[in-house]
Amino acid sequence: MTFQNPKLTFAALAIALICGPSFALPNDHQQPISIEADKAFFDQKQGTASYSGNVMVKQGSIVIEAQQLTIQTNPETGEFKALNAQGSPSKFSQQMDQAGNTMHANGDSLDYDVTTGQLEIHNNGYLQRGEDEISADYIHYLLEEGTFKAENRGSGRVNMTLQPSLTDQID
Repeated sequence: MTFQNPKLTFAALAIALICGPSFALPNDHQQPISIEADKAFFDQKQGTASYSGNVMVKQGSIVIEAQQLTIQTNPETGEFKALNAQGSPSKFSQQMDQAGNTMHANGDSLDYDVTTGQLEIHNNGYLQRGEDEISADYIHYLLEEGTFKAENRGSGRVNMTLQPSLTDQID
């Protein structure tokens, strides 16, 4: 089934897309962060780090790929707060449960707030959970709740492909 109506309410979209468990692996944010890049710059006083050139970030099951990445940390504690990934496309993936189900997202720019678990996908946004997919200019995804809102900010429409639940197929 394909929906192409951007006027569907946020609640209807969230309920339709997220039918199963939506929680990420609980210990991802407790894992060390590994970052690879061609260039790196860190300002400990400001709590910012910038990476460029084939950037790859891994933390637990989270993987981020981009051409440029900026990370903000709390200068006093060193805790990660947020990151911004740039590049066409920038990619984000995370294992959502112990069964190995993974969420994949990409766009020209990604903003990930580590403290709140919010992912914003800007320009050419795409999000896939299992076999369900959504594409839009802008997608705001709450990882822990498994809810999102999507909109096209230029021309075009929000496009969704949702698979029927197993209980719908049995009836």
